[in-house]
Amino acid sequence: MTVEVRGRAGATDATDQLLVLYTGGTIGMAAGPDGALVPQDVSALAGSLHLLDDLPVGITIAAFDPPIDSAAIRPQRWLEIADAIVDLAGDHRAIVVLHGTDTMAYTASALSFLLEGVDRPIVVTGSQRPLVERRSDAERNLTAAAAFALLRDAGGAPAVPEVTVAFNDVLLRGNRASKVHASSFSGFASPNLPALGHSGVALTYEPQLVRRAGIGGLRRSSGLCTDVATLRLHPALDQATFEAVVLRPGLRGVVIEAYGAGNGPTEDWFLDGLRRASDSGVVALVTTQCHAGAVHAGQYATGAALFDTGAVPGADLTFEAALAKLMVVLDGRSYDETVELLQRDLAGELTP
Repeated sequence: MTVEVRGRAGATDATDQLLVLYTGGTIGMAAGPDGALVPQDVSALAGSLHLLDDLPVGITIAAFDPPIDSAAIRPQRWLEIADAIVDLAGDHRAIVVLHGTDTMAYTASALSFLLEGVDRPIVVTGSQRPLVERRSDAERNLTAAAAFALLRDAGGAPAVPEVTVAFNDVLLRGNRASKVHASSFSGFASPNLPALGHSGVALTYEPQLVRRAGIGGLRRSSGLCTDVATLRLHPALDQATFEAVVLRPGLRGVVIEAYGAGNGPTEDWFLDGLRRASDSGVVALVTTQCHAGAVHAGQYATGAALFDTGAVPGADLTFEAALAKLMVVLDGRSYDETVELLQRDLAGELTP
C-alpha cells in the first residue's frame, strides 16, 4: 500500500495550504456495472474536489492506493494513516482526512492517541452517499470539514487544533464521536461532550471546549498492541464463552462493555475469571453499554464486586475510544503504567 500526491486544487498561488488525504470510503466510490459501489479512480475523485476551488488556499490531494475499505480496516492501517499525516503535513495549515463512515470513529480515536504535538486541525470526514451521486451529503461534509480546518481564532491561530470528525454540519472531538445511524446523514454523535463547532449561516466553534495546540512538532510516538479483545455483557453469557475471551493465551487487554454505571454478573466464575486475568497481567477496561453517561466504580454492589477484581473503570469513554486507547497505551508499557494512563485524560477523551 502506498500514499501518493495525486493532484492540486484551489488557489495554487495561495500562501496557506490544505492537505486532503483520501484513505477510502463511500465518499470516493461510484456505482459499478452491477450497481454496487466500488472505489473510483483517484484522478476522478481529484476532479470532484474542485468544488473547493473557491477557498482562498492551495489544496494538495493525496491518496492511499489501493483505497482502504473502512469495514475491512486493520490496526496497521491506523499506523499508516498516522504516518502519512506526519510525512505529508509539512507546511500545510490543516489536514482533512477522507474516510469510510463504518469505522471513522475508531480511526479518529486512534489518531488522537497515536499523534502527539498536534498543532493544526486534523479533520476526519466522509459521507453516507458518494461524492459523484446526486443528493449526496459528501459535498456538504467536505466543504464543512475544509472550512472548520481553516478556521482561525481572533489571534490568527488555528481555531480547533485537534483531531475531529466533521459530519452533517457539526464538528465533534474525534475520540468522543460514535456512529449512531447506518443511513441517516446525521450519522455521528458525541454523547458525552457537546459539539466543538457548527456549520450553518455562520461557522461557529466553542473555544472553551477546544484543547490547546500541541508542542514539539506533529509526530507519532507510539505503536499499537493488538493482543486485545472485547466482551459485551448480556444475560446469556456463559462461563465457557467468557473464559474463551478473557483467559485467552497471549491476551494483554480487554474492553468489557458492562451494564449501566459499570455493573456485571456476580457469579463466582465471572469474578474469579476476571481476577485470574488481572493477576496474569491482562488489563480489563470497563465501559458502559449505555449511549451516554459514565462508569462509576462501586456505585452499586454488583459494580463494586467487578472492580474488586482489578478491572479499571473507563469513566465516560466511548467504546471506540476505549479500544483505541487501550491498544496505544499497552504498547511497550507495563501493567501498572497502562492502568495509570487509562485513567488519565490524554487527548480530551475523558471528562474531568
